[in-house]
Amino acid sequence: MTLSILTRQATGPIVLNEPRAEDLAAPDVIWIDLLAPSRSEEQLVEEAFGIDAPSEAERAALEESARFYLEDDAMVLHATVVARAKPEAEAVAPTKLPPIAHKREIVSFFLTKTALITVRTCPLRAFEANAGRASADLSEVETGPDVLLALIESLVERVADFLSASAQELEDLNLRVLVSRRTIRLETILKRLGQLGAGASQSRDSLSSLSRLSRYVLAHGSAWAVSKERLNLLLTDVETLQRQAEALTNDLTFFLDATLGLVGARQNETLKAMAVVTLLFAPPTLLASAFGMNFEHMTIFQDPMGPYWAAGLMVASSAFIFSIARLGKWI
Repeated sequence: MTLSILTRQATGPIVLNEPRAEDLAAPDVIWIDLLAPSRSEEQLVEEAFGIDAPSEAERAALEESARFYLEDDAMVLHATVVARAKPEAEAVAPTKLPPIAHKREIVSFFLTKTALITVRTCPLRAFEANAGRASADLSEVETGPDVLLALIESLVERVADFLSASAQELEDLNLRVLVSRRTIRLETILKRLGQLGAGASQSRDSLSSLSRLSRYVLAHGSAWAVSKERLNLLLTDVETLQRQAEALTNDLTFFLDATLGLVGARQNETLKAMAVVTLLFAPPTLLASAFGMNFEHMTIFQDPMGPYWAAGLMVASSAFIFSIARLGKWI
């Protein structure tokens, strides 16, 4: 487990590097973050704050309609987020984004009267305090609700970065496939489009979950003094990103259809070439079979000039078929 505790000091928030169990009861604690905790560690936090944290299996089994509720003096929120996961075998793709897979994860928030408690099972860049762009900006937080809003804003910013990078990469792929005159392999392009499509779908799910979470906090967060102004701005950003994710999905669908169309066109050209070659060699094959027969009463097959007649007829028949194909614009 990785246990992180954020305390409120006179000089600003401070993260305890090596927290102890007794630090949970400190009055200046405003955020406790549990990363992949054991059941005993969860019980330690539950006893300190009087909450009932569901296990990982219980969080995964929660229905979407049952992810936000009030329990005793705590607001319980379960959000779907997009986490990065390394695949077993990474394919080399000529793209800007690294060839990594994404997965959906459930993050639990417990907003008590004194602090915010988060429980998660995977590392998230959005939860890294003051670690640069797209990480949580906790430099001015003073209460648990402030930390909650900072984390949600960081999660939304991560989704925004992914959608922006995906849109830029899709434009690059468009130039490579639809505009460039060079013939390129499309298998890698199709695989990358599938990855981008899966990422866009996961982003839409995450944005939908964060939107419902924000609306729930907006409706029930007055008892915790949650800033309604920041929540309204956050909801506006989420709605804008949802439209961007929908537009990205439409662009991906169009580009995928265009790419599959190119694959079909290449296959048709290959089949067309094979059909013409078959047509060109059909008459010579027939003549060669006839001249190869051993008939005693047909003197042309025994004539010394027979092989030359056969070769000439085969060439003439191929030229005749080729002329018909050119006139009919088959090739």
